[in-house]
Amino acid sequence: PLPIYTQLPTYTPAEATASSIDQPPTSSMFEVLSKHPKLNCLNTTMDIFIDVFGVWVISTKSAPENYVLHTANVLAEFIDNDSDGIPDDVDVLKHLVEDNYVVPVWTTSERSDFWKTARGTYCEDNIGMAASMYYDEDQWALGGIKKKGTWDTNLEEVWHVVTRGWSGTYPEVFSVEKPSLLTDAMDVARGGYFKKVPSKYPPEAWYKYYDESCEYECQASEYIYWALMANIGALDPELTGKCADSADEWNICTADDLGYKDILISELLNDMGFKLPTRIPDGSYR
Repeated sequence: PLPIYTQLPTYTPAEATASSIDQPPTSSMFEVLSKHPKLNCLNTTMDIFIDVFGVWVISTKSAPENYVLHTANVLAEFIDNDSDGIPDDVDVLKHLVEDNYVVPVWTTSERSDFWKTARGTYCEDNIGMAASMYYDEDQWALGGIKKKGTWDTNLEEVWHVVTRGWSGTYPEVFSVEKPSLLTDAMDVARGGYFKKVPSKYPPEAWYKYYDESCEYECQASEYIYWALMANIGALDPELTGKCADSADEWNICTADDLGYKDILISELLNDMGFKLPTRIPDGSYR
């Protein structure tokens, strides 16, 4: 049976102070390094490094620098969404930093070259790489989706990385593995608990992801991405056609519709005291 909550718990995340967290430069001033100062195994194939609150955006000199800087800015906006210079949840950031999470901006060929040289090194088992941006394949909205009117894949892939911090810090709430409040909500959205992707979702389901390579935990990661994007307004049809283009998988386009149709995830995102993003990152962190 699916759980029914009469009252969700509230959380008081750890607070950070300006003096306790290293603050990155402002939008156009992210320092680009040619070597990672600590992880030499990254330096074999990567030669662009940008420190964002201790989480690194990595790339090669073949990548357009404005693309790499855009990704770094989006990452900063997901970590410090209210742009006050302090991470919104210091424990989430701490998890990402301690697990050496990086955000690569590369091509599939560069990814292959990286892992060929990384095998057997410290990097193989000691860096976190939850998602990548591909500068030659993905959608880029430099300046933000409101300005460009097109989708920005950074909103998905960078959020997938930051999600690891939330799930690792608050597993009872955000874990992509059962049981958690996130997976409970997803089971309702999918019309039931399905360990494997079903051949057909129940008609009452509103989250229907049929990619069989995306197992349960992957499905949960995709689910919180869709829900957050709706919640912050990034799927609003007035901005882009993303929601309409993805209707076979997810068709809740606004925060109001999310609160009406997917009550559990809306309450998790809005009513439990977490400092989750509320603004759409546009690549202009200040």
